[in-house]
Amino acid sequence: MADWTKALSVEMFFVEAEKRMQMVDGERRAHLESRLRLARSMLGELDPLSFIEQWVSPEERYQRKFMDE
Repeated sequence: MADWTKALSVEMFFVEAEKRMQMVDGERRAHLESRLRLARSMLGELDPLSFIEQWVSPEERYQRKFMDE
């Protein structure tokens, strides 16, 4: 859940950056759009369903640990 909170915070940052970019024109806007795409690609998936699929419950952790022993 902590990872999802971090991802949501980062997504809010990107949304705000995109809103502010609407006020910028020309080469600067093209440069900023390019940088924003690059930053988003580095962070990967921000879909909450992906987080839930990858999440491991305490019970699952216990079972994995028990099976590894």
